[in-house]
Amino acid sequence: MNNTVAILSSARTNGNTEKLLNRLAINTNTNIDIIDLSKYNVSEYDYNYNNQDDDFLTLIETILSYEKIIFASPVYWYSVTPTMKKFLDRISDLLDLPHLLDSGRRLRGKAAYVVCSSASTEVSNSFISAFKDTFEYLGMNYGGFLHADCSDGYQEKYYIDDLNSFKALF
Repeated sequence: MNNTVAILSSARTNGNTEKLLNRLAINTNTNIDIIDLSKYNVSEYDYNYNNQDDDFLTLIETILSYEKIIFASPVYWYSVTPTMKKFLDRISDLLDLPHLLDSGRRLRGKAAYVVCSSASTEVSNSFISAFKDTFEYLGMNYGGFLHADCSDGYQEKYYIDDLNSFKALF
């Protein structure tokens, strides 16, 4: 079985982030299964947990079968997409609800990475910190990030060195 999954959130199918993610798979010779969050119904976090009939728990069970998890999102105003934010917020369910604690514990020790694109040369610390802090809290091993400056669209030739550097981490 493939051991790498990417959780992709983007407003655009086959956008810059997805192109970078696909190139990563080719460059590392890794089969990466992609879960496109736009195809699922993930409700916002709810203190009363009235959101248990959406797709979140099914997605989590699928994700937990992998050892390497890539979180892929373009940078929107120094943050993740709204859909990725909802998904990350819902991880709290795994820590709050007694019947989901075992699932939450299964995230411990898994390798976690970030793949992102933006219209700037560097990704903001606030963007990466949101992931790193989440991974640390969950006991996941942060493996690093791969970023593409897509100010002029995704141009693969500019990211060969970055892909090779990331390959060593991956």
